[in-house]
Amino acid sequence: MWTYVVRRLIAFVPTAFIAITLIFILTRLAPGNPVWALIGDQSVPAEKIDEVVKELGLDRPIWLQYVTWLPKALTGDLGYSLFYRKPVLEVILDRFPITLTIAGFSTILTILLALPIGILSAIRQNSITDNLSMVFSTVWISLPSFWLGFLFIIVFSVFLRWFPSSGYRELSFGAWPWFSRLVLPVLALSLAHIALLVRMTRSSMLEVLGNEYIVAARAKGLTEVKVLYKHALRNAFISIITVIGLIFALSLGGSVIIESVFAIPGLGQLVTTAALRRDYPIIEGGILYLTFISLAVNLLVDVSYTLINPKITYE
Repeated sequence: MWTYVVRRLIAFVPTAFIAITLIFILTRLAPGNPVWALIGDQSVPAEKIDEVVKELGLDRPIWLQYVTWLPKALTGDLGYSLFYRKPVLEVILDRFPITLTIAGFSTILTILLALPIGILSAIRQNSITDNLSMVFSTVWISLPSFWLGFLFIIVFSVFLRWFPSSGYRELSFGAWPWFSRLVLPVLALSLAHIALLVRMTRSSMLEVLGNEYIVAARAKGLTEVKVLYKHALRNAFISIITVIGLIFALSLGGSVIIESVFAIPGLGQLVTTAALRRDYPIIEGGILYLTFISLAVNLLVDVSYTLINPKITYE
């Protein structure tokens, strides 16, 4: 298995290189530049503007900027934020735990709700329960998370006053102030993912339940619980865990919108604010960080296949 892991890590090199290159080029090709964000609408002489542009190195061709930036990025030096006046990596590490908390809770909630519903829909195919779950999953998967976020603020914060509408509190302020500000963002982020995982679990279970070894297991007199969870779910879980890894990556990416809706100072809001300010180092560092986390999760999902089904080998 370790040979496979090493091969996958080597395969990450071109993927990471392409991601790094696209992030840098697309960021620099976006309209505007950080100089105008720094000076605002003040009456600044053109000579001063040219001086700041030259000081930031933005007067050079993009390819030359890239050649200068790439070796530093590969060693973990993502530069200094133009607005925070701090190393980019330091700013990212301050914000990332918040984003990781939201994405983690969203993924856990998705698993806890979607798996039982998907399994129940599969074993009761074409029943009222199955039809209702398909209808609701179709509806939820079609609703954008930011729209659900605004809807939840109106219902649960404005009218019912159950949860705060925005903001974030550290765990040091107390368990309830911390948890109450995570409920609505996690719900808004996870509902579409729940619908996706329900549909995937249902289809995977239906495919497995039609196999001959399931019929043989029932013929041996095994209980339905053992048939479902020991034989059917274990074999269907290969496809399911792949979607779970994808959902976690989507949760990290979706935090960019959700954190802006709920004014949560996570990595998503940091990247959004940096995009408005044209803070290139923060944009490049934040997206790059999320990309590497997604690649690492993808590797862990692939390695977990052997733990779920011992018949799978990477030798």
